Amino acid sequence: MSSDHSARLYQGISLVFFLGLSFSSFLLVHKIAHSRSQESFQILVDQSLISLDRRFEDYSRILDGLNGLVMASDGITASEMSSYAQALNVNDSMLMLDAIGLASATPEESGLRGNLFALTESSSQLSGLPPTLSDDHFVVQYIEPLANHQMFLGLDFASNPDLLAIAKKARDTGQTLVAGHFPDLVPQIGGSRVFMLKPIYKPQKGDFIGFAFAVLNLEDFFKGLTNAQGKMIEIHAEFDANMAIDNINTVPATTIDASDYSRNQSIEKFGQTFFLSFRSTPQFDAIQPFRARWIVLTLGLLITALVSTILHVLIRKNQTIAVTVAQKTRDLETQDKEKRSILENAMLAILSVNKSGEILHANEAALNLLLPLTNHMGLDGNSIGEVLPDMDMQGDDGWSKLHVTSTIETAEPVIIEVEKKTWFTAEGDPRITLLMRDISVTERHAKEIAEAEQRWNLALMSVQIGVFDINLERKTSVVSDTWLANMQTEALANSQNPYQEQIVRMHPDDLVPFKKAEADCIEGRTDRAKVRFRVNVANDEWRWIKSDAVVVERAPDGTALRMLGVQTDVTEIFKLERMKRDFVATVSHELRTPLTSIKGALGLLKAQSPAEKLQVSDRLIEIALSNSDRLASLVDDILDMEKMNSGNMNVEVNSFNLNEILSDASQQVETYASQWNVGVEVQNLEAELMISTDKNRVMQVLTNLLSNACKFAHSGTTVRLNAEVLPTHMKISVSNLGPGISEEFRSKIFQPFSQADSSNVRQRGGTGLGLSISRTLIELMGGTIGFESEPDQETVFWFTCPLTDASETLAVV
Repeated sequence: MSSDHSARLYQGISLVFFLGLSFSSFLLVHKIAHSRSQESFQILVDQSLISLDRRFEDYSRILDGLNGLVMASDGITASEMSSYAQALNVNDSMLMLDAIGLASATPEESGLRGNLFALTESSSQLSGLPPTLSDDHFVVQYIEPLANHQMFLGLDFASNPDLLAIAKKARDTGQTLVAGHFPDLVPQIGGSRVFMLKPIYKPQKGDFIGFAFAVLNLEDFFKGLTNAQGKMIEIHAEFDANMAIDNINTVPATTIDASDYSRNQSIEKFGQTFFLSFRSTPQFDAIQPFRARWIVLTLGLLITALVSTILHVLIRKNQTIAVTVAQKTRDLETQDKEKRSILENAMLAILSVNKSGEILHANEAALNLLLPLTNHMGLDGNSIGEVLPDMDMQGDDGWSKLHVTSTIETAEPVIIEVEKKTWFTAEGDPRITLLMRDISVTERHAKEIAEAEQRWNLALMSVQIGVFDINLERKTSVVSDTWLANMQTEALANSQNPYQEQIVRMHPDDLVPFKKAEADCIEGRTDRAKVRFRVNVANDEWRWIKSDAVVVERAPDGTALRMLGVQTDVTEIFKLERMKRDFVATVSHELRTPLTSIKGALGLLKAQSPAEKLQVSDRLIEIALSNSDRLASLVDDILDMEKMNSGNMNVEVNSFNLNEILSDASQQVETYASQWNVGVEVQNLEAELMISTDKNRVMQVLTNLLSNACKFAHSGTTVRLNAEVLPTHMKISVSNLGPGISEEFRSKIFQPFSQADSSNVRQRGGTGLGLSISRTLIELMGGTIGFESEPDQETVFWFTCPLTDASETLAVV
């Protein structure tokens, strides 16, 4: 039989089983639920019967009390009867009584017409008796409450044969009996009243006196037996099978017949038979667990359907698994061959060893690595202790480094890195896999690198350069010994970030620029973080430190991960630079005073009339004036440069007419341009535009650019001064035709004291400060400066100034 057919047969058997189980569960739950409901209904019936017995006993005790009252008194008066009734609270609806009373036996030969219970006729409620009475006459003498039951006074039981018969039976037997209802006896009060009669006898002689009786209304008698009556259970009563008492709770017959639970019960009480019929109410039926069997059946069917679906899926899956297993088996065979091929051809040496240390398998790389160190022909079956004597096979898994000395004299010792891995076979036997590689060359290179690092550290120590390496992701850092020496500090124990400790000792004025430089570099706004700062080394001694750092590693999203940099102590260099600046400032100021005097004297000589001086002196005066101007210009440039280096360069920005500035600048360089045989052309704007600038400083920049353009222009060409309106700025450019700016000099053109090295340029002289000063001035006034040049073609220097309204005036320092 095929596996598919077996699975289908198993599925069918399972379905039949679960269907049978579901139906059996349905019947069982139905039976249990019905049994429990019957038990609940029986409890209600039993409670009702117990309450009915108690009610009969209560009435019997009331009549016993009335009997005791008669026995304890020589004669009963109407007031005593009324007091007894009030003490019993006959009117209480809980007693379900209409009235209680006394009926006397009045034999004819006694000659009495009044009352056997009373001593005097005036004490009786009854005013008179019938004219003739026999010993079978029983007349009602007292009844309470009297207000609603006066019609019973004087009632003779002999007026109704059935009532008389019950009364005689009670008299003769001494039992308390109930007389059936007599609708024709007292038609004024309805036909559902019955009498409960208890005979009374004299205590000593035992002579019959009369009856203590209670009037019961059967319509109320079977009401309120239990709290569940009317809610969970209804009671229907019949008396003597001849008298039908209407349903106690006035429930329609259709409701009683439609109930699911019922019981008929007959009881014998006080000489009468009561037939009781108990029925459940719809409220009782609604709370019974009838739906449980349907829920169980539904769940059973759902489970059967689910099992059927699962079995169907499992059969399909089993079929798929069978196909997959077959395919996987083929794939595993292929993978096994592939892994064996990889294992045998792997460059990593691999050994498989059992728990006793015997080598079970070695790949080709392992043979090539270990056989030259042994005298064995092969490794399989040998002990690992013979091949690798220092290998700890009992230790924990992990990496280890072994120095293996060959047993062959000609073979060189090797360093092997071994990774030990323990695993277990399917049978639970331990196996050890050793992954090995020859690291002799790597170790040698590592040693060489360590030696090179030591040399580099010595070199850095010799030049006092401190190195730091910051891990920005982990917020840790590593610093060199020279770094610690420069900072004149020591590494704290367990310090993870010694680089950060310098922040605490940094001068407050240098802290903000330091953090800004680092943040700009980390966030990619600058390539390097160059900054100088002061640190307090001891006793308020401040040392100047120069720091230069770069980000050497970033995450794919651009986040900086690692920063590397150097720091050097530049305190002495800083002192030298300050001395140099002080010297330059002193020299410049000392030169300015004699120069002013010299220029004044030469000017006076030049102003003399030809008659007052020799003609030969004219040329000498001109040369002296020219050299004085050049020397004064040099001194001014040096002073400006010093101001910029010290941060004391001030500009006064106001609103000026651009055309006026361009015209004044061109006029100032006309004489200089004529010396180089060059013309100057100005492009005036049609509209009057105002720019925000310092007029003296922008004139200084323009004359510098124009003089440079004239000096380096080809003879006979024209230098042009142009202006272009931009959205918020004015672009002013100076162009000429000349040799242009060489490629290697472009990066240095705005640096101080920078000049091209060609002999042609050198012939034109200059200090190399003009363009550096011009760039600083333009940037201070809120503009930018640049140039465009091609060799032997037009060269253009340009700068921008902010546009402004004629009425706007600013002051910037």
